[in-house]
This record gives sequence, C-alpha cells and structure tokens, in this order.
Amino acid sequence: MNHQVVIGVDGGGTRLRVALVALDGALIGTGESGSGNYHDVGADIVRANLAQAIAAAWADAGMPAQPVSGIFLGLGSIVTPEDRATIRNLVQDLEIVAPDRIGVDHDLRIAHMGGLAGAAGVVLIAGTGSSCYGRDAQGRTGLAGGWGPTLDDPGSSFWLGRQAMIAAIRAFDGRGPATKLSALVTDALELPGLRHILRVVELQGLARSEVAALARLVTTAAAEGDAVALAIMGRGAEELALMVRAVAEQVEGLALSGRIPVVVTGGLTSAGSIFLDPLDQALAEIVPQAQLQAAVLPPVLGAALLAMELAGEPCSPAVINQLASADPRPEPVGAAR
Repeated sequence: MNHQVVIGVDGGGTRLRVALVALDGALIGTGESGSGNYHDVGADIVRANLAQAIAAAWADAGMPAQPVSGIFLGLGSIVTPEDRATIRNLVQDLEIVAPDRIGVDHDLRIAHMGGLAGAAGVVLIAGTGSSCYGRDAQGRTGLAGGWGPTLDDPGSSFWLGRQAMIAAIRAFDGRGPATKLSALVTDALELPGLRHILRVVELQGLARSEVAALARLVTTAAAEGDAVALAIMGRGAEELALMVRAVAEQVEGLALSGRIPVVVTGGLTSAGSIFLDPLDQALAEIVPQAQLQAAVLPPVLGAALLAMELAGEPCSPAVINQLASADPRPEPVGAAR
C-alpha cells in the first residue's frame, strides 16, 4: 500500500475533479470526468465517474493505480447522513482506501478549506448551483443556499441559463424589452424559431448541466452591454450577497469581526469582471464588512488537505505553499478586490 499519497475529490453538477497529493505537498496527478452530484445522475454513475477520474489522475502521474492512505470527497449532493453513507459505500466498492480513511462532506467544506487554507471567513460557490458557507476562528459554522434548482440556486449557472430563456420568451411576447439573448438562445438550442423552445424544454427535456451551459449567453450578452443581461447579472449578484449576509449573521465570530474575507469559487468565476464586479458592488451594499479575496487553493486541493488530516498528517504552511505553487487550476478561483 502507498502510505504517502492521498486523494482529494471535488464533485459538482457538471464535473468531478481528482487530485493525487503526496503527504509532503507534492501534486502528483490530476484527473476529471462527468458529474459528481448523485442526486442528479445517480450513485452508479458517480461511482463510474469517480473511478474514471482517479484512473486519469494516476495516468497523469505516470504511475500504476494503487491504494492510498486517505480520500476526502466534497460533493454538491451531500446534505444528510444518508447522502454521506451512500458516497462512503460507493468509495468502498472501489477498494482503494481503508474504510476509516474515507471522508465525505458537502462541496462547501472543501472550497472553504482550500480557499481560506483553514482560516476564518466565507466561501461562496457560484457554479451549476449556488451556496455559501462560513466558519469563524472558534470553529462555529453557518450555511445558506444549496437547496437545488427546483427551489433555489439563485445566481448560479443554472439560474442564469433559465433567466436567459425567460428573457427571450418575454421579449418575443412583447412583455419584456428586446435583448440579444433572444437570438443567442435560439442559436444555442438550435431552434427553427423561439416557438419551438417548449418542445426542447418540456418534451425533449434539458438536463441541469445543459441549462447551466446557457449561462455563458448571459455573460456574453452582458459583456456586450445588453441591458437585460446586465440586469440579470445584477439580480444574481444581489442574491449571492444575501447568502453571504445570512451566513455572517449565523456565525457570531464573523458577525463581530471588522472584516469578513469572502472567497468565490465555481464555474462562473471564469467570466471574470462581468461576474465579479456586480458581486463586489452587491456585497458592498448588503454586507459592507465583506471583502472579496483570491482563493489560496481550489476546492479539489482543499479536499486533499482534508484527506491528509484523515491520514494523520495535518497540513502545514509549507504543504499549503507547495500546493499553491503547483496549482493547475483550469479557471480563476475568486479574485482579490
């Protein structure tokens, strides 16, 4: 057994990422595959995606797959003890680690660990879904959002994609202003005309990831100055800021602090200033103590740090620095504001 390597896993509604990390902080290999949200795709598919991503990481490392000394999974579907048990069971099926070295929690936990390197503050996820988690210096925590696309997820990629379609049909009817989103939605869904959107949405059906992919239409139109798209981005930013305020009010140590560090992660950060600028403005108005800052590490490496703790090797500043220097993140994670 290789007692010197742990696995960190970050699984969202669109992608599942894996990092192989040595206990000295060396990043050995990375891999990714499809969805890591078993509420969306089922446990069997998540098991297959996890196995595929781990195999890809070992291939990236140029090493044969082998058992490791710890694994921590932060997944977007983890809410209840039953959820944790489901994921623990599917990891045990892979026979890669001892059962007592498997850690499972929501994706906010690993985003916080990576983004703030264990320090007090708030992490905000704006990816396929949206959610917020805070922790103060005394270890008290708070949580907001994460209720899924049917009930919530404002400001997320799914929410933006849905708003793009709503704006297009409202403009078509004359109930809303003209917008570039009309043509963008028609083209993206390959519709002969906007009237055909019901066939695609209701008859054929759009997966959560397919709706989330339409978020880029909103960020593109907003970057080109489209007033409707800019308004959508503004509303989404306000909703995300309300999550931060809710968490700050739940956690006594954060509410009493003079400054609340906020790290943002998730796919929408790749949109850059068209996403971060309205968020910064909304935070200034709704949570004046909040201050956006760049993440130290991405969530997948936060998961690796938690896996190290399971292996009996709590991370040190030297390990964090080494991981930060090797971080291969595929898109920006937060920003210093």
